[in-house]
Amino acid sequence: MSIQQSLCVDNPEIKEVINLDSGDISPVQAIIGSDYDRLEQFRMELAEANASNKCLYACPICMVGVYLSCVRKDEKRFFFKHRTENGNCPAITRGELTKEEIQARKYNAAKESRAHIRLKEIIKESLESDPNFSEIAVEKVWPGMDLNKWRKPDVQALWQGTTRIAFEIQLSTTFLHVIAERRLFYRNEGALLCWIFKRFDEQEARMTQDDIFYNNNRNLFLASEETLKASIKNSALMLDCHWTSSVAQEGQVQDIWQQQLAPFSELTQDVANQRIFLYDCEGEKAKNGQSTSDDAFKQRFFIWWRDDARRSSDDPVWKEFSAEFQKRRISFAKYPKELFGLLHALYTAREGRVIGWSHPKFVSAAHTVSGKHKRVLRAFRVALRVYNRGSLLESQDHEKKWARKVEEYKEKLRVNDPEYQREERFDGLIAFLFPEIWDVLKKLP
Repeated sequence: MSIQQSLCVDNPEIKEVINLDSGDISPVQAIIGSDYDRLEQFRMELAEANASNKCLYACPICMVGVYLSCVRKDEKRFFFKHRTENGNCPAITRGELTKEEIQARKYNAAKESRAHIRLKEIIKESLESDPNFSEIAVEKVWPGMDLNKWRKPDVQALWQGTTRIAFEIQLSTTFLHVIAERRLFYRNEGALLCWIFKRFDEQEARMTQDDIFYNNNRNLFLASEETLKASIKNSALMLDCHWTSSVAQEGQVQDIWQQQLAPFSELTQDVANQRIFLYDCEGEKAKNGQSTSDDAFKQRFFIWWRDDARRSSDDPVWKEFSAEFQKRRISFAKYPKELFGLLHALYTAREGRVIGWSHPKFVSAAHTVSGKHKRVLRAFRVALRVYNRGSLLESQDHEKKWARKVEEYKEKLRVNDPEYQREERFDGLIAFLFPEIWDVLKKLP
């Protein structure tokens, strides 16, 4: 991981941290890294360890435990802060007010707001409409098994007589250590913490939402007057669920926001990891990791093939693609020109417009395939059927030249004319780039 890629602030006060287990001292840029998803989970790991008085990292100068904080301007950047300032370190990371004092002021103010009070009512009324929930209570003290610890969640209820659920409403910023302490408390109780938000803007997500989101399998839940109406109508607690799924776009893997109104009964409850989710983002990511990677690679290759008319074997990009295909054990060409007929034809059929050639019309490309690339014709015919391009060809075949051409080559194909014998050298490439074509083509005699 290069320092230039790190999500660390440019000039952190604490420049190195020590791993208290291994004794290794590392630059903070290397520890923070550039993987935002991993970093959010690491922040929670640090916070939960600190909440249990088991520091994972410390400042090597004063040996005071540290935690990760975020400064947000145009982008989110991170730095380490001392848990306490003891005056023995040149790195000063904390202001006059403690985080507990700041938190108390902001959180207590938010709890007095009409929005917070109404959202508690919405959750309570929604729970009352769901026969799976019992023992519903608002702002009731929850004594812990450890008699010195207790919590008072906004709303609590018993799910199907077995699992106690604490619903905490989040309207303002909450320090990470508060989130971590609550997760630990409810986990020790064998209960589950479910955070509820009033609103969510994917472009303007607050740090608190990220802290919860990335440690809750990339799922967030919202409640509103609309979810209350849905809860009453369906006799079930309904929540507005938001999550991300990874898809390949323009040659890169992108996280796309998804949304669904869903009953609580459809959510997966993971008490051990304090997660509750509708969509298993991490499971799907692991299962589809290779598929998503392949989709992104195929998209990058298509964009290059479509846009780069040079397509030279001396092009470094061509060499990179060749290496990628070899890694996937797919037979590939030594020179781009070996693939001109095949890829121009199949991409043209798939896209419904001419790819690779300078023909003005789709039907002109079809004539080129039938006349100059006869060994590609069988695959091209399958592609025309798979992508339903018959009407497009018909609309451009004003003089019926293509219709006559079809009658001519169909007889050639019927008698297995050697000129039309399909080249099978690149079948693996067809199967990889155009699986929908290959599923039909492989069944042909």
